Amino acid sequence: MAKRGQGEGSISKREDGTWWARISVGKDENGKQKRKAFYGKTRAEVQRKLTAAVNDVNNDTYIDPTKMTVSQWLDIWMKEYKKNTIKKMTYSGYRGNIDNQINPAIGNIKLKDLRADTVQKMINSMIAQGLSTGYTSKSHAVLVSAIQQAVKNGMLTKNVAQAVKPPTIEYREKKIITAEEQNRIVEVAMCSYHGEIIITALATGLRIGELLALTWDDIDFETGMLSVSKTLNYYKDPDVEDAKHTKSFGTPKTKSSRRQIPLLPSIIKLLKEHKEDQENSKKNLVFCSSRGNEIDPGSLRKILFGIAEKAGVERISPHSLRHAFATRCLENGVELRVVQELLGHSSIQMTANLYTHVLQDKKTESIMKLADTINI
Repeated sequence: MAKRGQGEGSISKREDGTWWARISVGKDENGKQKRKAFYGKTRAEVQRKLTAAVNDVNNDTYIDPTKMTVSQWLDIWMKEYKKNTIKKMTYSGYRGNIDNQINPAIGNIKLKDLRADTVQKMINSMIAQGLSTGYTSKSHAVLVSAIQQAVKNGMLTKNVAQAVKPPTIEYREKKIITAEEQNRIVEVAMCSYHGEIIITALATGLRIGELLALTWDDIDFETGMLSVSKTLNYYKDPDVEDAKHTKSFGTPKTKSSRRQIPLLPSIIKLLKEHKEDQENSKKNLVFCSSRGNEIDPGSLRKILFGIAEKAGVERISPHSLRHAFATRCLENGVELRVVQELLGHSSIQMTANLYTHVLQDKKTESIMKLADTINI
């Protein structure tokens, strides 16, 4: 006999120890009352499901799980399970994966009818379109996570997206600034507006968000150390129509992104002079706009494009400055583990994958040195 929990309305305990609840969710086409049951291992689990369903019914947003499409579930998953649990930049990225790739391919399919082969076709189509393996794998990971939540909620019995074979991530060789090109960029930057940002990026390997979030408190001139403790987020809420871009400070990308970087004597001198010349920084920012506010990443790109053009270097992105720093480190014998820590990578494999070409050259160089010491 099922036992009803006191004061909990329709929540009841079943003979097998699990719990269940039932509510009215409207009427069918014949005018008969439709009811929906919820099940769970604990009373609290059923209460959460019941409360969410009641709120949806009251707000006229309830969707019958048997009729719910993949697109509808992804929207619920994003707003109810991700929006307040992940970083805003990450949330915006998830929404891009969903709106640009997942929904156009499988959004109209009923969630309960989604099959592994359909998801596999979506993945294969993305690769055929020339999309990167990294971006394709990220879209697949978003879908896997969303469907797994549906399984936890009892809406599905298994996660069909997990049966799909995602592409092996291929790290494309990027355009790396040569040492000679870097010297030309520095020479032009020394006489350019906001050129000190470009030079500091080349000498520290900071991500652009980390660079633009730096405050003077992050720089210890006595010890010559720079501390990375925050990043500048520049995004717009994808759930708000005609939303404008917003700037805010957030925590670094990963735990390993919190780090300290020793500064070259020339960079310490450059930053000291920059601080003396700085007229207005409303938030104690090391690098700020003429009005003292945060610099838009887009503005920094334009500055870099102009400097690179004057230096006779083909157009590069701000992230190229980070790659240039790592490449110079490896070319000059800095150990891979140290480069990983300087870049704030979460794993040494990530660093190795990105700089295979440099490591290969170092291997060849080492073998040639070995040849001078042994006779074979």
